[in-house]
Amino acid sequence: MNGFELDFSLTRRVPGAGDFSLQVRLDTGSGITVVSGPSGAGKSTLLLSILGDLRPDRGRIAAAGRTLFDSKNRIDEPVRRRRVGMVFQQGALFPHMTVFQNVLFAAQGGDRQVRARRLLDQVGAGSWHDRMPGRLSGGQQQRVALARALAAQPRALLLDEPFSAIDREARTQLAELLLELQAETGVPFLHVTHDLAEALQLASHLVLLDAGRVVAEGTPGDVLAGPGAGATAHENLFLANVVGHHREAGYSEIALGGVSLFCGLLGRAVGSRAVFSLHSREPLISVVPPGPTSARNVLEGTIRSIEPDGPAVLVVVETPHPLSVSVTRSAVDELGLTAGKRIYLLIKASALRCLT
Repeated sequence: MNGFELDFSLTRRVPGAGDFSLQVRLDTGSGITVVSGPSGAGKSTLLLSILGDLRPDRGRIAAAGRTLFDSKNRIDEPVRRRRVGMVFQQGALFPHMTVFQNVLFAAQGGDRQVRARRLLDQVGAGSWHDRMPGRLSGGQQQRVALARALAAQPRALLLDEPFSAIDREARTQLAELLLELQAETGVPFLHVTHDLAEALQLASHLVLLDAGRVVAEGTPGDVLAGPGAGATAHENLFLANVVGHHREAGYSEIALGGVSLFCGLLGRAVGSRAVFSLHSREPLISVVPPGPTSARNVLEGTIRSIEPDGPAVLVVVETPHPLSVSVTRSAVDELGLTAGKRIYLLIKASALRCLT
């Protein structure tokens, strides 16, 4: 199944702020596309345009291979016929219905009751059938909201910051659930968030939106290491597997693209995945294989680019995940750093912080 094909522009009046213009051109795959950006970037406007609540001035919108809007060919499918599901920040469950009734209300297809029960089991809500939404936690409500959205058999699913009102542990669990549901259904998801750690955990395709314009898109690693990432380029974010724990030594082992790294002792199960952060000022660069050092990690890589960064320089290094390293201009000259040069990064275990 195809993902989202978007090429449109829209101008809308924002009370107290004048006109807001959104211009988007994207062609994504069938996995989870994550759109991130600051408040006012146009994320909600993008979702409402795909859903059909807002009509673009010109262009085309397609989801899962089906054209929903095309100004040139005068196509503008109404919301009810687009078969695009939506999960909101607060779940938006019907408060007067039980959990089961909420999902059954949306269920389409053959045996609606069987489908509703199966989806509730699938999202881990099988024992809550008779509960009212008011008796559920925020994370529980979002599980039911996911089941209800999928019960309608959508061709595409939009998610508007669904994790914003729940705690960190519930966020991690729901992110894993979202990945499982997308893989099982094959339905393309478009997930909006301002949390880049969450984006990295979920995205097969990452889009950065700012002031109504796409400033970067692509694989999460390339986007977050690129110039469009702005300030986030200094905070390297990456997804890694927990390999083991060395409790007596006080550190844990993680795997990044087949390369082992050591970080502070984690409270995560072996085999689980987590998002880690490494600030660009933490790694040290060596142009020769380093001897014994107190840094627990030595990572070999190739310089992709060297970019001015105020009074300093940002060196982007190709490793199993692109990493940005801040150095002085004099260090670039003295070490002879150039694009394509093979180097070694020295990274302390304490510099790797687990965010999820």
